[in-house]
Amino acid sequence: MLLQEEATVQNTISEKDNNTKHSDIRYNQDPDFNIPLLEISAEARERILGRLRFLYGDDDAEKWMPELERILKVHYAHKPLELIDLDKDYDPTNRFSEKDNILITYGDLVSGEGHSPLAVLGEFLKRTRLSEVFSTLHILPFFPYSSDKGFSVTDYRAVDPNLGSWQEIDQMQRHYRLMFDGVFNHISSKSPAFQAFFEVG
Repeated sequence: MLLQEEATVQNTISEKDNNTKHSDIRYNQDPDFNIPLLEISAEARERILGRLRFLYGDDDAEKWMPELERILKVHYAHKPLELIDLDKDYDPTNRFSEKDNILITYGDLVSGEGHSPLAVLGEFLKRTRLSEVFSTLHILPFFPYSSDKGFSVTDYRAVDPNLGSWQEIDQMQRHYRLMFDGVFNHISSKSPAFQAFFEVG
């Protein structure tokens, strides 16, 4: 399973063709600050800062660079050691190429009797052998929501039970690289995170 029923991330590694790939490794839910912190080289820092200056001007770039560095270090602390090791040989220019085709779909595009829409979608993709054409599957919002046709999300850690579960999504990741929407300014006012913000504020 990709996630437990409580939707906590499992730090598991699956093997494909005896090669571990970046997409096969799950991030740790909690950061590990016992590992060495991410070191950002002077060259990388200047490259990032140059892009911030271009977008926001000199003053704002200098102001927000320390916060961006902090966020990058926290992100790094969530990485399992296996992913950190793979990153040493990772070429970011290989993320996408002209050979990649991405299939974009809703989780309930197809349906069938007695099975969840995500399970039917997974079976449809398997039977039609679309993985021979598409390398990546982009599933549009499949999270629980309160309105806005799925975009007013109440919990980004869960799957809408009307569509299925993480188990069906885990099955699909065996054949495709997966892409999901994480538009966090679309979070529902009824979500626990938004309600907690009100309690603190």
